[in-house]
Amino acid sequence: MQVRIAQIAAVLAASAGLGLSGCDQPAPLTEMAVVEDSSAVAAYVDGQPIYASDVIFAAEAEGAIETGDALEPDSPEFNRVLDGLIDVRLMAMEAEARGLDEDPQSRFRLQSIRENTLSNILIETVVAERVDEAAVRKMYEAQIAISELGEEARVRQIVTATKSDMDQVIAELDSGVDFAIVASQQSIDEPTRLEGGDLGYLKEDEVPPAFAQAILATATGGVSRPFETANGWRILKVEERREEAPPSLEELRGPILNYLGMIEIDKLLKQLRSESAIDRRSSASAPALRTDPFSIAPEEEDVDE
Repeated sequence: MQVRIAQIAAVLAASAGLGLSGCDQPAPLTEMAVVEDSSAVAAYVDGQPIYASDVIFAAEAEGAIETGDALEPDSPEFNRVLDGLIDVRLMAMEAEARGLDEDPQSRFRLQSIRENTLSNILIETVVAERVDEAAVRKMYEAQIAISELGEEARVRQIVTATKSDMDQVIAELDSGVDFAIVASQQSIDEPTRLEGGDLGYLKEDEVPPAFAQAILATATGGVSRPFETANGWRILKVEERREEAPPSLEELRGPILNYLGMIEIDKLLKQLRSESAIDRRSSASAPALRTDPFSIAPEEEDVDE
């Protein structure tokens, strides 16, 4: 039963993204026309059709398949989605039979779903029309040009359980044994031990304060003083330093698309408001729309202390 309810919930969520067609008031299910091409129909519910294309759209909306992918009519996935659509159709028809769609709040909710869905479709269409690859690249280049890039260091580490173990490690290093070899033999940090303790390139604002202080106080090619953390004693070697690499276009594509899309929708709304007769019955004014500044900062990865 829980699985069945989850399927129905998925169909309902998908249906909200697909929108409602028709005039201001959605047509009752009992008035829906039956298509002449029966091959396009996946099922009839009391004579009302559910099209094969409806199943495809629902599967795409719930993420079961990628947009444009095929879904064979005899496949288990097709029938799973179809069963969900049948269940929702049955409940919707029962709601109409009980007159629940005539309730004022129900009418508002139905109309609200329709208007919100159409608004989302308009947003997708406008953004696709006005925000192209050239605009994305232009925005990316502008952000990279004004970004302030710091320094990053390639760091290796050795972790020991106790201070006495760390003293033995330092003695080996002082005798001339390579840091990476000692790390592979003595470090208790398994994720980096077999890599010679390699942590890759780190930035000061990405690491815990103890790491940042040790890296800052250590010359390139040098080894830090040992310091204690929650997971044991550590010692770092700063292999090299370089200027921080800027985020790639693909890393920033999502934020850039959101930002440019927000600008275009704001322009569209201003245009629509200027061209429409809006008679507000309240003298209260809404706060001005606030546009958040674009941030190029990529997501940061934590380094265990």
